[in-house]
Amino acid sequence: MKTPEKDIEDRLKVWDAMQMLYMDTDPDYEINYIAKVCTSSKYTIQDLKSILFQEVLPACRFNLIMQPAPEWAGFEINWLKKRVLSKHRFGKRRPILLRKYTSDLWEKIETNILQQRENSKQGPK
Repeated sequence: MKTPEKDIEDRLKVWDAMQMLYMDTDPDYEINYIAKVCTSSKYTIQDLKSILFQEVLPACRFNLIMQPAPEWAGFEINWLKKRVLSKHRFGKRRPILLRKYTSDLWEKIETNILQQRENSKQGPK
């Protein structure tokens, strides 16, 4: 997988969807949407997991740590792009802070992506 700096255009939609896990809202309401965006992306499951843990998590976790959370509707896309590019941990180990929270949500997203991709192989019923 390319570095974030060399793959911005394709990653933007994924970053934008995944950021919703770190808003001051119930992330379970966002799982289907995030999985739909991820399913339609060019990325493998492992790529998507890396994007979440090494790019979106480091860039957006502050929003859940600060109380009250400064943002609940999602960050503006250009701000998000700059933030991810300045905070990502591409090629490094995953951050510890909010790792369990993110892992629990990733399991739901991954299951949903795999199901959507399998359903798309079968065609319409």
